Amino acid sequence: MKSILLPVAALLIASAAFADEPAKPVITGHILRFDSACDFTESNVRIQRDAILVDASLKSDAAARMKQASRDFLGQPVVIVINNVPISAPVMAGQLSGDKARFSVARDAAAKLLPSLLATTCYQVQPQAK
Repeated sequence: MKSILLPVAALLIASAAFADEPAKPVITGHILRFDSACDFTESNVRIQRDAILVDASLKSDAAARMKQASRDFLGQPVVIVINNVPISAPVMAGQLSGDKARFSVARDAAAKLLPSLLATTCYQVQPQAK
């Protein structure tokens, strides 16, 4: 009986330890990825009380990708990912055009995103909308 109780107790302790870990976000739907070093020619960050805004000037291929995604996924949610950080999931309400973009970033995502905006080396070859 002792030999069965010890593994069961260890399992309960281990599962209790994992219960405190936050759940990882689940990303479903269409994903539009940007790498700031590859896709932005310039970016500005504005910190407001209820939001953090990232204004970006997009390189031509990134602007074309955003325009295509807004056309292909009209009326559908699209997860916006910058530097591997999911920042929002807006519903595409209309076709986007131009080379300027404004992203609203939640504070928890901003803690991960903002340091990565300092990167200057482009590692991503061709990010694509899914």
